[in-house]
Formats: sequence, structure tokens, C-alpha cells
Amino acid sequence: MRKTIIALALALTSTAAFAVHTCDTMPSKKDRINYWSDLIGSSMQEADEYLFAAQKSRKVPASVKQKVEARRKAITSNADRQCKKDDLGYPENACYIEQIQNFKDFTYKETSKYGVPDMRLN
Repeated sequence: MRKTIIALALALTSTAAFAVHTCDTMPSKKDRINYWSDLIGSSMQEADEYLFAAQKSRKVPASVKQKVEARRKAITSNADRQCKKDDLGYPENACYIEQIQNFKDFTYKETSKYGVPDMRLN
């Protein structure tokens, strides 16, 4: 069990580090902005799919569904509150991705015991 958790933590860390490294090494600023935008958009879509999976499950209690939905809605406000701002006043991209990953981790923790599949690495 501990080996699985450690392996998963390393995979998540290396995935985020790879994404940050890849985005920041794009040749032009426009390419970097587009890459980050695509990465954040796809991560938010994955978060929405995870929320949908939790919502459609009949085994997940309504109180847990409400907590997960509230946490999903709070991703942007958490990023605004907790992340350092870039030159334009928006949360830094890597931190924003981290907030989305925190939502996925929270959703897994709350819903896995009710049979919702782990969608954190999709």
C-alpha cells in the first residue's frame, strides 16, 4: 500500500514538473501562452469529468456529492487566493494546475470508497 502511494505521488510530481518544464521552454511567448492555456483547459475538463463521475454514481451520498461540487467550483477562487500572480494579475499557471490536482486528489479521497474510479492520472 505504501509503495503504491509513494509511486503515485512520484508520478504526480514528475507529471507536473514535466508539464511546467515543457510549457516554459516553448520558443515564443505566444507558444508558451497557448500551451499553458491548452494544459489548463484540458485539466479543467478532466476535473469536470471527475465531478460528473461522482455525481452520476448512485453509491456516493448526496453530502459527498455536494462537497465535491463545492470544491470544484472553488478551484478558481482558491487559485486566486493562494497563488502568486503573474504580470497580468492572474494566478501563476503551475499553481493553477496544482489547485486542479488538489481537487482531483480530494475527489479521489472522498469518492473512492464508494466505487468511483480513480481519474487523477487520466
